[in-house]
Amino acid sequence: MILVLASLIAVFLAGSVCGIFAMLVIGIHSEERRVTRTGTSSSLAGSASRRFLSTQTCDDTRQRVEARR
Repeated sequence: MILVLASLIAVFLAGSVCGIFAMLVIGIHSEERRVTRTGTSSSLAGSASRRFLSTQTCDDTRQRVEARR
């Protein structure tokens, strides 16, 4: 009985996590689409999604640029 309850709770939590992730992805996509359609981004969600989508991973190595004087 405890195993059945544990598995039901695990399935519920997994579904909740997947649902939250899907809503986040759909929200970012719709915000980006709205921003590109209107051409201006004045919302906080738009700027946050652009910052989130433009982050770089540790695998990207930056090239050194010499200082110009």
